[in-house]
Amino acid sequence: MWSFNLLLFWGYCGIFIWVMFSLESMAVDVNECADTTTCPAYAKCTDTPDSYYCTCKRGFLSSNGMEQFKGPGVTCIDIDECSQSPPPCGPNSVCENLLGRYKCNCLPGFSSPTGNNWISGNPGRFVCTDINECLSSGVCQEHAECINTLGSYKCRCQVGFISHNSICKDVDECADPRTCPEHATCHNSPGSYSCVCNVGFESSGGKERLLGSGEICGDVDECARNSTICGLNSVCTNILGKYNCSCLPGYFSPAVWTPEKPEDFICTDIDECSQDPSPCGPNSVCINTLGSYSCRCNKGFRPNPGGSSNFTCQNVNECADTTTCPAYAKCTDTLDSYYCTCKRGFLPSNGVKQFKGPGVTCIDIDECSQSPPPCGPNSVCENILGRYKCSCLPGFSSPTGNDWILGNPGRFICTDINECLSSGVCQGHAECINTLGSYKCRCQVGFIAHNSICEDIDECSQDPSPCGPNSVCTNTLGSYSCSCLEGFRPNAGGSLNFTCKRIPFKCKEDVIPDNEWVQLCQVGAAVEREHGSFCTLMNATFNVLDDACENRNTVVSLKSTVESFASVLEQTSTSNFTKEETSALATVVLESVKSTTLAAFLKPSANVSQTIQTEQLEIESKIIKEECNEENMTFHFKAKGDEMKIGCSTIEESKSTGTTGVAFVSFLGMESFLDESFFQDQQMPSAISQRKVKMNSRVVQGIMTGEKKDGFSDPIIYTLENIEPKQEFERPICVSWDTNVEGGRWTSSGCVVLEASETHTVCSCNQMVNLAIIMAYGELTMDFSLYIISHVGMIISLVCLVLAITTFILCRSIQNHNTYLHLHLCVCLFLAKALFLTGVDKIHNKMGCAIIAGFLHYLYLACFFWMLIEAVMLFLMVRNLKVVNYFSSRHIKMWYLCVFGYGIPGLVVAVSVGVQPQGYGMHNRCWLNTETGFIWSFLGPVCTIIVINSILLTWTLCILRQKLSSVNTEVSKLKDNRLLTCKAFAQLFILGCSWVLGIFQIGSMARIMAYLFTIINSLQGAFIFIIHCLLNRQVQEEYRRCLTRKIKPSSESHTSGILLSSVPSTSKTD
Repeated sequence: MWSFNLLLFWGYCGIFIWVMFSLESMAVDVNECADTTTCPAYAKCTDTPDSYYCTCKRGFLSSNGMEQFKGPGVTCIDIDECSQSPPPCGPNSVCENLLGRYKCNCLPGFSSPTGNNWISGNPGRFVCTDINECLSSGVCQEHAECINTLGSYKCRCQVGFISHNSICKDVDECADPRTCPEHATCHNSPGSYSCVCNVGFESSGGKERLLGSGEICGDVDECARNSTICGLNSVCTNILGKYNCSCLPGYFSPAVWTPEKPEDFICTDIDECSQDPSPCGPNSVCINTLGSYSCRCNKGFRPNPGGSSNFTCQNVNECADTTTCPAYAKCTDTLDSYYCTCKRGFLPSNGVKQFKGPGVTCIDIDECSQSPPPCGPNSVCENILGRYKCSCLPGFSSPTGNDWILGNPGRFICTDINECLSSGVCQGHAECINTLGSYKCRCQVGFIAHNSICEDIDECSQDPSPCGPNSVCTNTLGSYSCSCLEGFRPNAGGSLNFTCKRIPFKCKEDVIPDNEWVQLCQVGAAVEREHGSFCTLMNATFNVLDDACENRNTVVSLKSTVESFASVLEQTSTSNFTKEETSALATVVLESVKSTTLAAFLKPSANVSQTIQTEQLEIESKIIKEECNEENMTFHFKAKGDEMKIGCSTIEESKSTGTTGVAFVSFLGMESFLDESFFQDQQMPSAISQRKVKMNSRVVQGIMTGEKKDGFSDPIIYTLENIEPKQEFERPICVSWDTNVEGGRWTSSGCVVLEASETHTVCSCNQMVNLAIIMAYGELTMDFSLYIISHVGMIISLVCLVLAITTFILCRSIQNHNTYLHLHLCVCLFLAKALFLTGVDKIHNKMGCAIIAGFLHYLYLACFFWMLIEAVMLFLMVRNLKVVNYFSSRHIKMWYLCVFGYGIPGLVVAVSVGVQPQGYGMHNRCWLNTETGFIWSFLGPVCTIIVINSILLTWTLCILRQKLSSVNTEVSKLKDNRLLTCKAFAQLFILGCSWVLGIFQIGSMARIMAYLFTIINSLQGAFIFIIHCLLNRQVQEEYRRCLTRKIKPSSESHTSGILLSSVPSTSKTD
């Protein structure tokens, strides 16, 4: 044990001595290169005993210039070998310095066996030598030769080629016309050319091809070289470069000579005698010879001189002897003979028209003995030898003159001579009347014949006078003239119907015959008690008119007359008058004012222009003198805020005689009794519609002297002041008082509205009228028949809705999800229709009317939203018919539907009120404003719902027809197509789809659509009651039970009551 411990001790000691020895030896030799930071970058560290040293790597140089260095502060700097001289890469190269190295590349056109991008240290030696690009094919283009240069090459075009846009193109020597001699053709070839003499020419040296100058191409004389080149009977003609062949005279070749086919040219003899016509002419014989021909005349003919080239045979003329034919005959030579014919006016003695030989004579014809005579009527015929002479009887003449002989120019016709064209034929005051071959004289109108002298007739001595009563007749030579007594003027119609009438106005006796109501008040007539007030005012008006009519020779005071009429109008009260009496009184007042004004114009006072103002009427009058001499002159008249404008052209067109005057009158208060009840709208007969109108101006009157009162070319402009400001929805109508319509009515004929403002209305009329403004509302009121239909239909619907609501509430056996929907729709419809009937016309209170319109907006929107719910529920019910007795629509809670059916309409109304509160209530009904677009707050949702309901109903019908075959046998009776169609048609009305008819109330179908829309939609409540109650079998049983008071067991199946009246609707229980 002890020895073991001793051994262990010595072991520990040995290990300790070895460790200590190792640490000591390590402390003696330290390797400084083990630290990488000992030397700088790009330097190599070399350890030495007890030390070290640094050397820069190849390509770097120490900053202190020593090859071996030590310590800090020394760095290795890169050596730029490329800056050395000579450069290390050698000639024709590019040196690029790199960190510690360099890179060599050859210049373009040079290469190195070591390749480009050679870096120092790579194997091989970098040397750049020239590249011979010409050794490669295709370096230069075609027709070019390559020439190598140091580092490059160049291309040069070959001889005969020229460079153009880096392409060697052939030089076209033939482009220069001087390249080849005359009569030679130049042929260009690549790099060269050649000249060839043209056909018919040859070179002077005998060469086929020429090159360069010095030689010429001379003509070849083919005819001299070969005399028989053209053949027999022909002529060869040499021409420059060629020759031509032609036949001798008398010969021809069927083929034209051409150098290409000379063998086809053969000259043969021409047979001139076979020609047509013959060259010898008629009446001759032609004899053909070789190359020519000869002519000989037939018997009876002889040749004319001129040779064979112009040979003709002349006939022997027997008529050359003047004794061949007798006197008064004509000789006609014929071929080998002759014949004689008598001249015009003669006949042959043998009766033969053409004769020959002696013994025949020509005898004169007596044309005057023919019938009818050749000279015509009213003439004298005289026969002469071979002819005849014509002369006209006395009183006739011919354009060819008398003593016309046959053969003279022109045609002889005797026409009557009008002696009356000559002056002085008849004596004074007589007119000439031409007759056939003569004339006669007749005294002119106003003269009478006495001893062949025309004496004047004194027409004014006749009884009665031709001028009529109240006139003056003045005799004139051959006539007479009429003039009227003072206070009268002639009536239109001329002197034949001359009459005189009072000027220029009507008096009482002129008015009475025209009106039966005026005749009641004649002096001496028994006036009934009820007409007393009427006649009092009528007679007071006539008294003013009589003052003007009776004092014709004195000046009428317009001022006193106006004041008299003002007092009459002041006491006028028509409250107890009939409409006919009011019309008659107004007509008389208007006529009397016009007549007295015209009477004042008849003898005008010193005041040429007057303005007279009273409380009841105001008048401005003006005498027109020299003012209308100015071009486009216009006169303005004003009275009580109203105005009339008339031009000189209209005044001149009125044909006023004597004094010309114009007046304008405005009546205050007359519009109160000549009100809108007298208006007759000719554009819209009352049988179709009644227009809401009101009188909105004073009655005015235009007065002008002159016969013409209407149909003027230039209109008369009236500007009338509105009694009440014009509203935007009102439309003014210019009306005139027409006494020919029912004794007196306002009509719109003759005048149109030019301009309308809030305060004034401008009318343009083509007549002098009594005028006023009637204001019509912007639209027509409802047709009375439509009014009755709508109100009766809504009353029926209200009754039916009450019955339906009662049925849905009290009949518990039919109460289900669907009947609740029907109940809400019926309640909304009932409230909407009831409020419409009772409150739509309450327009007097604007706030109340706006509230009614808001409730109607909400109730009708609620109706349509419940219609939408019904359509959706119906669709969901039919869609799930694949699972019997199961409808997913029953899982929708009722209060959700109520929020939708009542909440969304309320939201729409609330938004509408916030955006445009003034959109509720109109001037004529308590409804939404239709003029500002506010109506779309109702029409927008309604149109959307109608479209959705129509789509859902159509979709429902399609699904139903597809699924009917799969429904169980309990509902097999739904296959009846007629029942399905009828219920689908009725569903259109219940779901509001019929409201779409309101959109089509335009054009020619508007009236029909209006009736359909009114009838169908006013009866919507009745349709609901009929479909959901009367046609529901279970409801029918309940009605029978109530009527008969019999208790029957309830049915286990409940009908839907919408469209599928036989589909069970009990809920799914499993």
